[in-house]
Amino acid sequence: MIGRLILWLCVIWIPAMEYAFMANETKFKKNIVIGVTLPHQARTDPEVAARLGRFKRNLGIICLALTALGVGGLLLPVRMGLSLTLMLVYTDLVIVLPMIPYVGCNRDLKALKAGRGWRGGQTAGNTVTVDLAAAAQPVKELSFAHFLPPLVVSLIPAVWEMAMGEPVGGAVMLILALCIVLFYFLYRYAFRRRSEVVDDDTSLTETLTRLRRQYWRRTWLWVSWFMALFAWCMELAFYFPLAGFAGVGVLTLLMLIACLRLEFGMRRAQEKLTAGSGTGWYVDEDDKWLWGMFYYDPHDRRIIVNNRVGINTTVNLARRGGQVFMGLCAALLIFMPLLGVWLMGEENAPVELALTDTALVASHAGSEYEIPLEDIQEAQLLDELPDGLRRVAGTAMDTVSKGRYRCNEWGSLELCIDPREGPWLLVTTAEGKRYLFGAPGVTAEIAAALEREVPAAAVPADQ
Repeated sequence: MIGRLILWLCVIWIPAMEYAFMANETKFKKNIVIGVTLPHQARTDPEVAARLGRFKRNLGIICLALTALGVGGLLLPVRMGLSLTLMLVYTDLVIVLPMIPYVGCNRDLKALKAGRGWRGGQTAGNTVTVDLAAAAQPVKELSFAHFLPPLVVSLIPAVWEMAMGEPVGGAVMLILALCIVLFYFLYRYAFRRRSEVVDDDTSLTETLTRLRRQYWRRTWLWVSWFMALFAWCMELAFYFPLAGFAGVGVLTLLMLIACLRLEFGMRRAQEKLTAGSGTGWYVDEDDKWLWGMFYYDPHDRRIIVNNRVGINTTVNLARRGGQVFMGLCAALLIFMPLLGVWLMGEENAPVELALTDTALVASHAGSEYEIPLEDIQEAQLLDELPDGLRRVAGTAMDTVSKGRYRCNEWGSLELCIDPREGPWLLVTTAEGKRYLFGAPGVTAEIAAALEREVPAAAVPADQ
């Protein structure tokens, strides 16, 4: 129940956020509304207002219906695998369905724009608008030293895990630390995007460009510190799962709020600063934006470009790299529900335990754990699972627990058990490694057979 609750709580709020983002697109920023560039007079045009109002109503209906569907999924009494499958299908719907009224409104506004003869100063074909005066302005750029403190903070859990002899946990922590290095290079790359030209007002271009760079600095630094603190929360979860995962939840919520404040802060600034634009010459790049969302310009050599509104970036679909990236994203959306189908298979597959002439073998759905009999130093039959059993890396479901775990009494363990039914067999090898195995109906019998095969390994149950 708790697992399903966490799953759905991760996505059930997305329709409300999408509504906030897309409804914000009805406000003119840089002369753009719903991905269409219009002159200043369009801001008070009744036909434009009618189309924007219809878009907001349709968007609200879709997002409200999606939220209700998410509540239904949250309350549905199904197992984790099916719940994950439904949640991932729901996620696809949440991403795709709100785009339908957006694309429709974008198409209607473009038709109205063509009928009225509204057209900005340029830029179709191979023309790219650049304000050289604004581009030449000196800017304050962050050095790697600004990213070094969160990197050091994030490396401490990785070093600790390695020192404790936990290479899996250390590798997980190291990946989180390396993300901060990646954030630095992404910041440097994004920082060099071209200036924010709206019209022939160079001071406006300088201000908008400076604002975007300021918000980029804040975003990448905040995300770096988030990753550093996230690493500590994950480390805490290895020892105190409830406190650690509560910390992850609170930290994620705070970071989401911070990112939303940055995005909407930038949008408000763009709206305010360009409130008087569009009466004379102004930039019109609508021909390069498919449906107002996807950038396509074969004459632009860049792969990554700025979104016209907000602080985000997107890819140029006319470049091979942009096509590959977008193709991978589309494939991820299409095939994402298959993860739930795979999990259903894992959930329904039985845990098996067998004793051969040479080894003790536990297996589940393609995963196999084999201990040669000659390596077994001690075997203990447990009627109850160890206190404080918590996963480090692997699977944790109602029907199976496997992979690397920890517990308060024995530290690190390799598990392959059905947690619903005991007893369970704790095996210690001559090298000090511990394994916990258990399959319904056969564990006690195999423990007895193991005692006959390896008499020195057997001890009384729960001793």
